[in-house]
Amino acid sequence: MSQAHDREARMGGMGQRSRRSVVLQHLCAILAFGTFVCAGLFAQEQIAVPGMSQFTEAYFGFSFWYPTAWNVMGAPVPNPPSNGWFREATIIKVLTICNSAAALDQKQPPGVILRELSAPGGLTELGTESASPVGVDQKYFFESGTQRWMYARLSEAPDGAPPATHPAKIMRRTMGGLPVFWGAERHGAEVIVPLNQSHFLAISTMDGGGDDIHIYLAATVVATRTDAGGHASEQTQFNAIRAEGVKLGAIGKPLEPLGFWYKDSQHVYNFNGEVLREANPKTLAPLSRNSPGDNFATDGVRVYRAYSGGAIPGADPKTFVATGQFTSRDAQHTYDWTSGNVKIGNVTARQ
Repeated sequence: MSQAHDREARMGGMGQRSRRSVVLQHLCAILAFGTFVCAGLFAQEQIAVPGMSQFTEAYFGFSFWYPTAWNVMGAPVPNPPSNGWFREATIIKVLTICNSAAALDQKQPPGVILRELSAPGGLTELGTESASPVGVDQKYFFESGTQRWMYARLSEAPDGAPPATHPAKIMRRTMGGLPVFWGAERHGAEVIVPLNQSHFLAISTMDGGGDDIHIYLAATVVATRTDAGGHASEQTQFNAIRAEGVKLGAIGKPLEPLGFWYKDSQHVYNFNGEVLREANPKTLAPLSRNSPGDNFATDGVRVYRAYSGGAIPGADPKTFVATGQFTSRDAQHTYDWTSGNVKIGNVTARQ
């Protein structure tokens, strides 16, 4: 099953964000703490993306992009600085990437928390200390002999599997070539980005109920002290920054009332903030406002499904109807996404 398909299944049962009030209280506290100013830490931007700015942290050696209208601020470091959650690590600095508009508009994403961590022996995180019923204690470390990142499950898994160590699963790479690993917080609300063998970033959303905007900010991280990761092409970097801008509300607006697509005057973007080049932003509209049809939209020429990378092959917008969350049909075809890839009759095409 694809990651998008798995994410859709998880998001389908997600209710209203119960922690919104807590998030806003945290945001207000951070705003009261004061604006974080570091003279000389803002590098010259070589890539320009409207509505987005680059932040560079010279001391720890990394940069990331964020919406220009947001604020990057320092937050108090827990005392003791490891705060028990990251065992055998030291929290060097905490940054909040804040969306002040979230305090006034419930539809705005609240923001992101970034922790700079020093962990010479690898990063251990105590997932059993979280509220997650499936949390595990885990560790990411670099194995010099094999020159690869390793993952150690330090506690028994929810299914009873004993502790084990194996090569780490990389969920994606940043535009600076750095691996991104899942953190131990509940609902995938945190990711880990290693800058090198002993310095890590823990990046989490301020909305622990399921907002995944932190993943898009993490995708723009670049290590500024080394080029070990290997930077992506300028176009790939531009796409990563633009996708973050779409998801964080700096570029375009969500297609109401669904939020599966975004559009501006020139482009339509899918759920991942990627451009749907053939889609017409002037005519794109939901195919239905009632489940299960709310998974689909049309611009009058093509039909699009949420979480897919492009138009549904051969779909006729005039006769297209949804028959379930993962199935649909038109006058000529039936479509089935149960396995993750769309099956059209006896033909399978990857979305």
